[in-house]
Amino acid sequence: MNLNIDKKEFLKGLSLMQSVAGRKTTLPILNHILLEWDKHSLFLTGTDLETGIREELTASSEQSGKASVSSKKLYEIVRELPEETIKIQKKENHWITIQCGKSTFNLAGMDPEEFPSLPTYQEKNFSKLSLLLLKEMVEKTVYAASNEESRYHLNGVLFVQMKQGGKDLLRVVATDGHRLSMVEGESPSIRGIEKGVILPKKGIMELRKMMGDKDDQDEIEIYFNTTHGFFKMGKSLMVIRLIEGEFPEYEPVIPKTNDKRLILEKEKIFSCLKRVSTMTTEKGEGVKLSIQKNLLEVTSYHQEYGDAREEVEILYNETPFQIGFNVRYLMEALHSMDTQEVIMELKDEGSPGIIKPSTLTTIANQLCIIMPMRI
Repeated sequence: MNLNIDKKEFLKGLSLMQSVAGRKTTLPILNHILLEWDKHSLFLTGTDLETGIREELTASSEQSGKASVSSKKLYEIVRELPEETIKIQKKENHWITIQCGKSTFNLAGMDPEEFPSLPTYQEKNFSKLSLLLLKEMVEKTVYAASNEESRYHLNGVLFVQMKQGGKDLLRVVATDGHRLSMVEGESPSIRGIEKGVILPKKGIMELRKMMGDKDDQDEIEIYFNTTHGFFKMGKSLMVIRLIEGEFPEYEPVIPKTNDKRLILEKEKIFSCLKRVSTMTTEKGEGVKLSIQKNLLEVTSYHQEYGDAREEVEILYNETPFQIGFNVRYLMEALHSMDTQEVIMELKDEGSPGIIKPSTLTTIANQLCIIMPMRI
């Protein structure tokens, strides 16, 4: 049984699979991808049991069939082939033969029946959402989720459906315990997230990558059951296993009495922090902000190399004071904002600061909270 597929089409699908298939695993079959084909399509499936991707590609075949082969090796082979039609033939003992131009490869496989199947879903349960909106919401929050495996519930991003003034809102929140990022946007009602669900950071990063490749799509279809989130974009499906348990109580952390308000030019303050951060230590990454009328002085100190100081003009008319922050947290928060000006709301040197855009963007609400540092 021969399968014919264009090299460009095949490579596009295989590149999507690389990050989920072949992650550190003790199950050899998880290093593989599943190929299933019929008359007009080739379906590729890759999974690490946490995140699964299924992609439909245009292909032609006289018969249907399936195979399971090394994701990495197949990708390496196809990447080097000439820009021509690729022929795939199923052989005995789960091997396949790949032919293109004058090249022939025989690739060992495993029994495709052993490949783990993705969780099932019902088409009718999906809600449609703007792809651009979800992409933006993920971009503006995922950086604040924890990278530490031990902090299990902080390794994820919270998705929760809200109602406000008769409108349905999607709220997305991430925190690592030292900072928090939260965005809200108007969206159709999404099933399964009324009480909130936690998606792991790794899965969200894969989703972000897939959304970045879908410039031809305007919408994404979403559905959650009790164990998984399902995301459909065109001919692509991503399934992400949810993190069990409770997301930390984050609403009480949002400061309500920050009365000192600074208006900053985003690019100017970002460049200043970047320069001054060259004199912070790897461990500390702390900078001191000395705030006085319409002027912000940013300083840093390195025990071995020296110190740095820079002044930036700001809009501020309250009493002068000083506060310390992790410079990377400040820069990542600023980077996530789309407006030319940002607002910083502070209370005193021991209380968390708020950073938010100066005007509303396509997202209804965005704010970042950063805990202060003693410097």
